[in-house]
Amino acid sequence: GSVLLVDHGKFGKSALHFLTGLDAFGLGGCEDMLPRLVESDEIAGRVTAEAAALTGLAEGTPVVGGLFDVVASALGSGVTRSGGASIIAGTWSINQVIVDSAQLAGPVFMWSTYDRKRYMAMENSATSAANLEWMVREFFHDCPEGVSPFDRACELAASVPPSLSAPYYHPFLYGAQTDGNARAGFYGVGGWHDKAELMRAVLEGVAFGHRWHIDRLRAAGVTFADAVLSGGGSRSRVWPQIFADILGLPVTVSRSRETGALGAAIAAGTGVGLFADFSEGAARMVKAERVLEPDRSLSALYADRYEIYNLISEKMTPVWKRMTQLNSRSAEAA
Repeated sequence: GSVLLVDHGKFGKSALHFLTGLDAFGLGGCEDMLPRLVESDEIAGRVTAEAAALTGLAEGTPVVGGLFDVVASALGSGVTRSGGASIIAGTWSINQVIVDSAQLAGPVFMWSTYDRKRYMAMENSATSAANLEWMVREFFHDCPEGVSPFDRACELAASVPPSLSAPYYHPFLYGAQTDGNARAGFYGVGGWHDKAELMRAVLEGVAFGHRWHIDRLRAAGVTFADAVLSGGGSRSRVWPQIFADILGLPVTVSRSRETGALGAAIAAGTGVGLFADFSEGAARMVKAERVLEPDRSLSALYADRYEIYNLISEKMTPVWKRMTQLNSRSAEAA
């Protein structure tokens, strides 16, 4: 028969007192109704005849516990050591670092890693490549057939150099982590700015958003010297260098375009004995495509722009709040 499973990693810091907390919700004694916990590399069962008929998988194929998607992406990016950093520029901005202790100096999200010996410190929000997707959808309808509008947008951004006088962009299409009222916007736009400069502002603004999260990790005591970039943003020929310059870190781009799936495959391989452990699996399966070193002069320029980026956020906070109040009033009147 079928079985519902949850990997042990999902019982991270946020769920530490889950079982004892059942009583608080009047659910004491329901533990046996919960799914069985399995390790990320544990064989939980095998493909049944029914599942084989529905999926085309061979009957009897081992089914391994698996991983939380963003942790799988970190593994599939080759991040296995303490201090290893994984940045995912996807719909969400995911910024995660392997740490040895759950006791940090700040309020960051904490998750178990695949080996259960360490933790994944995380800072996340819906402020990443979804902004590029929106920009392309709304403003890049004129690409010739066969030309990727995403490539065209990034090439356009690369056609103008970084500048202190360039426009700014806040990537808050869906709010910010600490302010649900926040909204995206361009700032400092002059009549002499063009589409290329606005496009570059979007790429920079998203990277600034990632840096904001990384600064919070550092403030909590998390340390790292480089990072691996994955997700849709890593596929650009332009964006990873912007990340390296804004973060002031060497940034590695993995050859795999689907690092989450690769991480799951490494977990499966470990579970069936192909690899001794996750680290061996990552060492054998993960290949780097390129490493981008930060341009120190541009990092200094971006540090000044990042200061303004944050100052604008601070000054806009009461404006965003008032906008939400007025929007609510308008909705009530309707």
